[in-house]
Amino acid sequence: MRASPFLLSRTELFLSWKQATFALALLLLLFSYSLLHEYRHFGRLTEFDDYITTAWVEKQYRKNDYWVLKLQSSDGFSFYTSSKEDIKYLGGEHLRIRIFTEKLDFLSYLKSFYAPIQILARIKEKEQRYILMEDLEKVHTKTSAPLYSALLFAGPIPLKIRHQLSALGINHLLAISGFHLGVLSFLLLFLIKSVYQPVQGIYFPYRNAHRDIAVLVLMVLLAYLNFLDFVPSLLRAYAMTLFAYVLYDRGMRIISFTSLLIVVSSLIALWPKLLFALGFWFSVAGVFYIFLFLHHMKELKVWQSFILLHIWVYLAMLPLVHFFYGSFSLYQLYSPLLSMLFILFYPLVLISHLLSIGEVLDPILDGLLSLDLHVIELFTDIRIFFLYLFISLLAVIYRVFFLLLFLFGFFVPVLPSLSYNRVLAHI
Repeated sequence: MRASPFLLSRTELFLSWKQATFALALLLLLFSYSLLHEYRHFGRLTEFDDYITTAWVEKQYRKNDYWVLKLQSSDGFSFYTSSKEDIKYLGGEHLRIRIFTEKLDFLSYLKSFYAPIQILARIKEKEQRYILMEDLEKVHTKTSAPLYSALLFAGPIPLKIRHQLSALGINHLLAISGFHLGVLSFLLLFLIKSVYQPVQGIYFPYRNAHRDIAVLVLMVLLAYLNFLDFVPSLLRAYAMTLFAYVLYDRGMRIISFTSLLIVVSSLIALWPKLLFALGFWFSVAGVFYIFLFLHHMKELKVWQSFILLHIWVYLAMLPLVHFFYGSFSLYQLYSPLLSMLFILFYPLVLISHLLSIGEVLDPILDGLLSLDLHVIELFTDIRIFFLYLFISLLAVIYRVFFLLLFLFGFFVPVLPSLSYNRVLAHI
């Protein structure tokens, strides 16, 4: 009879430096191969001055006097282009295009590059999730529809609404990542367990129900990830979930910085382009600060951890987020509370749409986005940014630096003149 993992003291992933070094060597070898593979793709793309492919429009938005489009090629790369023509909205549509690549270099290729294009033909086929997004637009208000599209199908959010979400400090709630995957996992676990266990008890009681249910949940989540075209932040979350289950099933420590490092390194080794995906790194940073909190605050009760963890993650992410995005308002102070309420709101969104009554939640979102927001744009100074990253790494070892991070995140919004450039704005 196998002992329960709860009764064992969990072992570390690596028991010696030799094992860790061997794993690192394998990851470097895999990264080199993946990079070579990408370079071969780049070589085919730039062999001539132009390249013909089929692509679908992932994003389209207005900037100044021209359109910006993000396209996803059927050959496995994404890129941006622009048009000054008054074109119709092409979100989700498939196009036959010619890309002009004479000025493209390999580093730009890895970063999701810009290139001018010529549209050769429009294809009737359309991405399935964009068809579902159009169905949402028929049901919901003009304001709330993009939010549901983002929540359910990783759809694009209009720039004006994104600025409002940033000012409210809830942008992260709309970008599908580990938070959403966690809620989905629990819902799926409950639904599959309620159906599987009665059947299993009658027809195949010899099977390990916990393992079977976990595998079924992971399979459904993988199908969802594939449907969303492997969104980087969700890809990281899924890999972490899969890796965590493997560790749990083998009686190893799940919440550890080593596990996070291995997952992140493995993903980058497989997909080098993730090095330049900002959403991916925000997702990694969020998990890192969660682990940091759990590492240093083990003595707290569950309800205390639940409340303080949301406050901590908000404060810990502030200096990082404001290095890239500047919008800040006093409403952001409600971000931890809104994050806690979102744990109830997200399942309600899923259930209400399954029951075809999703519009009942529209007044909540419309009311939230109709607030009169006075915004100060705050940007983290680059010296403060790197100092903060350094302190964060030290906090893994020393508790005093963890407490320093907490104070740093708390006082940064209060003392913007020490570490931020300010520009007044209004939404």
